[in-house]
Amino acid sequence: MELIGTHNDPRLLMDLLTNTFHYDPEHITVLVDDESKPHAWPTRENMVRAMKDLVAGAQPGDHFVFHFSGHGAQVPNLDGTEKSGFDDVIWPVDVVYNEDGSFDNFIKDDEIHQLLVEHVPPGAHFMMVFDCCHSGTAADLPNSSEECPPRTPTSSTSSSFPSAPAVKNIRVRGSHDAPNTAEDRDGPQRKMLQETHTPAKPLSQIDVPSVPALADVTSWAACEDDEVTLGGPRGGVFITAFVNALKKNPFVTHAELLHTVTREIAKITAAINAHLQSADEPYKAPTPELESIEPMEEKYLEPLDI
Repeated sequence: MELIGTHNDPRLLMDLLTNTFHYDPEHITVLVDDESKPHAWPTRENMVRAMKDLVAGAQPGDHFVFHFSGHGAQVPNLDGTEKSGFDDVIWPVDVVYNEDGSFDNFIKDDEIHQLLVEHVPPGAHFMMVFDCCHSGTAADLPNSSEECPPRTPTSSTSSSFPSAPAVKNIRVRGSHDAPNTAEDRDGPQRKMLQETHTPAKPLSQIDVPSVPALADVTSWAACEDDEVTLGGPRGGVFITAFVNALKKNPFVTHAELLHTVTREIAKITAAINAHLQSADEPYKAPTPELESIEPMEEKYLEPLDI
């Protein structure tokens, strides 16, 4: 089954990166399952290759962004490394469906960590964005907002969503007709956006560069591991809130951005529920999650460095 509006998500993020953060479009790779677009398809082979290419030769001072919108799911964790008992996975377009209802040829959170996170050196900046179900710990980073929630910021960006009548067509992304497990069984309409950027530095900053002990690696997820997320014809609710908040304030701290996006998703979910029939079960607002290599208390206070 097609995910409504998913193909709009890369355009939203690309517009943010090129117009607000001055990324070079030539340094952006897009994989999308759309025959009308001249992009490579997000098969597992193409996705893995592009992920490797994204961080190949990474150096201190480099900036990287990885974005995935599509189907997210969970599979049983077999090595005891997940508290929930499940691994988060993302689906390539060529995911394999088995007769018993299981699936293969996915990309697991462990692999995302190995392909991307482990190749980011200290002093480099790497941001991942996942707009899919069950994505809270998709990058397997050691610290998360679920375990260490932020205090309410003293300031945040203003509301970025349209009024309630504009959200009547928004629905759960990739969660319909799900079996009794936490896995999504819907069709694999998805896309992946990968960007790499090495910004020029003013001469005054080049004299004696100091390399931090850790890489600046974060993962922004549309929801926690046991949740599903929302999308509409214009794109994902999470990626829309995320992009709009950064357009309004590119220098926002991690805590302020998380607070703003969480608040906007709660508002849009309430607007959706206001249009449901009385017999319909109301939607639960997904809880965006932030993961980081650094301790959350430190990361919350830092502005984004994209």
